[in-house]
Amino acid sequence: MTIQVIGDEILKAQVIDTNSNYICSLLYGNGVKVKKISVISDEIDRIAEEIVHFSNKYTYVITSGGIGPTHDDVTFEALAKAFGDKLHYHPKLVEVIKTFASSQDISSPAYKLARIPETASLKYGVNQETGEKLVYPCVTLKNVYVFPGSPLFLKKSFGNVYKELFITNHNFISKQLYLSAREELFADALTKVSEEFPNVTFGSYPTTNTSYYQARVTIESDSEENTDKALARFVELAPPNAVIDFDSKRKDQKSGGSETTNTDSSS
Repeated sequence: MTIQVIGDEILKAQVIDTNSNYICSLLYGNGVKVKKISVISDEIDRIAEEIVHFSNKYTYVITSGGIGPTHDDVTFEALAKAFGDKLHYHPKLVEVIKTFASSQDISSPAYKLARIPETASLKYGVNQETGEKLVYPCVTLKNVYVFPGSPLFLKKSFGNVYKELFITNHNFISKQLYLSAREELFADALTKVSEEFPNVTFGSYPTTNTSYYQARVTIESDSEENTDKALARFVELAPPNAVIDFDSKRKDQKSGGSETTNTDSSS
């Protein structure tokens, strides 16, 4: 899975990208790992090149941004170019646009939202709160899924279709350890355990904003048994008394332990 964030405003630091964080959080909870996030300018050729590259390399490609009425909204043009397709006014989308556009003239800027690749498909999600079908669908072509760049519309769209589009029945088993030691003191132990458990993912995150611990280590796999074994092995290899009991939800702390998170998993 990869995310392509499209927009000069991101690269110019005029807008902060919150969409990729939102997408990643929902996908991770649904069992899908994002392998790459790309931020690219509003250039048809560049977008098309990346779409082709990512489409061949990853199972899914999500784009965010570049759909709308203005001159720099070129994602649909790039998508068509990527797959040698032509644009057309999709009749269903034309009807959708008519409901909120100030003009019924199909040549007006608003109808750019209805001009999509001829072979693209429409994936209508359902509002999880109201049960009603979403007004504007997700446009898909091959394994590419196009979403808006506005965080408001992105959340309405992606938030109501991702479970249907990216189905998985695996599990991520993630646990966390807290250490009262600097990273260099347990780095060798972490390297050794990562070599012993190649199917387990480890992360180490030093911190300076708390007096309770100096580093947090995450241990994750799609098997609870493997995660538990890797955790126990790391505790064995870590410096004596380095692992402490820290509950991030409590103010009064003890000494030695871990946190566990179970989520669906896939890639």
